[in-house]
Amino acid sequence: MATVRVSITHDYSGSIVSVSRPAEDANVIVLSGDGQSVLETEVDEASIPDLVAGKYLVDSESKKIVENSP
Repeated sequence: MATVRVSITHDYSGSIVSVSRPAEDANVIVLSGDGQSVLETEVDEASIPDLVAGKYLVDSESKKIVENSP
């Protein structure tokens, strides 16, 4: 699968709230609510459903996606 640019909105605990993948030529600003942040990164397109399903978290300190261990 292809690598795609995404904007991941997450809360301060790292839980992913939403994943957006705008068109390459789009000029988009992703807004977050109180207690949320946005991480812009590249991911494998096939991993997007796993991000949405909660299998991963965002490590706010390192600004990386990490596996959500129970």
